[in-house]
Amino acid sequence: MCSPNLDIVYQFTNNHLFGSENKKSKWKMEYEDTIYKIYDWDRNLAGYFFPKYDLVETPNSGDIDGEEEEEEELIEKLNKSHEKVRGGNILFPMIKLNLLDKEEGIDLDYTIDALELNLQRSRAWKQWLQQNHRKFAIIGNAVCTSREDRNMLSIVLGVDSNIILGEKETLIALTPLLDELHGVGLL
Repeated sequence: MCSPNLDIVYQFTNNHLFGSENKKSKWKMEYEDTIYKIYDWDRNLAGYFFPKYDLVETPNSGDIDGEEEEEEELIEKLNKSHEKVRGGNILFPMIKLNLLDKEEGIDLDYTIDALELNLQRSRAWKQWLQQNHRKFAIIGNAVCTSREDRNMLSIVLGVDSNIILGEKETLIALTPLLDELHGVGLL
């Protein structure tokens, strides 16, 4: 029979290591059209996860629409059966320029302040990546313009770790990264 102290240590270690703590995650996830949308506790969109499905290409049969439908069906089956994938890409908002598409001219001081603030935030992302890429198996990154907002730059992080598909399972795998980025003010 274990002593009460050892039982407490075992419970803490087991819960801490395997993510089975009794508190609910502050993050939410929704699967839609082959990707996962990540929401914060206020239901604000915080990012997207694009799993690396590694589908085997078939020789071109000339029916592109049919191939796309087959691919989508296969991806749906992978998600429904909670298959394991090797990583993917996570897209997060990085900086908001607030300088483009202005009808009127922009004050030079405002422009300089906005650029300096965004440069500071970009450097914070770079520093965080340099310090944490191994911890979170981040193997690459890229910055791109948001499709919905030209004033927004997004950062894409390539993650190389085993992730089980499914809203709940994928969220469990990504929660430590989300919590870390939120804790340092990048999300």
